[in-house]
Amino acid sequence: MNAHATLTSPTIAPSRPLLLERVCRLTLCTLAAVTLIALLLAGWAVRQGGLYKPGTGFGYALGLAGGLLLLGLLLYPMRKRFRFMYEWGALKHWFWFHMAGGILGPLLVLYHSTFHVGSLNAAVALCCMLLVVASGLVGRFIYRKIHHGLYGSHATLKELEQAMDQECKALEPVLCRMPLVKQEVERFVALVSHCPVNRGGRALYFLSLGAKRLLAARRVRRALAAYAAAGAGSLVASTANLRNLLQTIDTTLQAAQRRAQFSTYERLFSLWHVIHIPFLCMLVITALLHVVAVHIY
Repeated sequence: MNAHATLTSPTIAPSRPLLLERVCRLTLCTLAAVTLIALLLAGWAVRQGGLYKPGTGFGYALGLAGGLLLLGLLLYPMRKRFRFMYEWGALKHWFWFHMAGGILGPLLVLYHSTFHVGSLNAAVALCCMLLVVASGLVGRFIYRKIHHGLYGSHATLKELEQAMDQECKALEPVLCRMPLVKQEVERFVALVSHCPVNRGGRALYFLSLGAKRLLAARRVRRALAAYAAAGAGSLVASTANLRNLLQTIDTTLQAAQRRAQFSTYERLFSLWHVIHIPFLCMLVITALLHVVAVHIY
């Protein structure tokens, strides 16, 4: 079959859950952008306008609230490790508080400082706080790679392999009528199944998989465009069917990439734990020293 052959398979119905997911994602991105702009403008006004002082009144209250939230970040690791806290609510709720406090606490502290550093102990505490925030963002990224969603259970390699097999089987009836598209999907699946033996090769392989998936998806879109140009009545004749099919194929490619990178992300997450916990303890210690120094001097 060539790229101009007419496809006679039944059309793929547009996915309403997929459309709803896209709308929700667009809404969240818009809200995040508006919130970020508002925070930047407020931060600029606070830094330039001298609206309050860090050590008194509203500024002091911001620092107190931010400090308490930072101190509360220790509750999540304590909930995981101390047996007497096992019955203190679901772990995912503590994780949500840990994530929210890790963002809101440093934000309140920054506004408390009016974006100025007035002393050495304040500079050290601020640097430790920013280090913990950066570490937390990295940890959140890695966490998503080895768990089912942000608050879901830990995934396993077997589950990911089963998910990829299911995606490939679901596409088989469609791809068998589009050999050019099938060739690109199978090429990427074969690519992610062969990891280099040497350490440098494995690192390059891990870092380049995302770019290779995007290139594979681009070739798939070109092949689908060729089939769509074959004429009305084909499997991908309508825009809705084409978009839905592209999303399904991209999901399959992502499943293959995730399976290939899963073991590396697990090792990175274990290493991240070793680094993040000392950073968090260092933040609490420097913050307490800052509070003591402020009240003494």
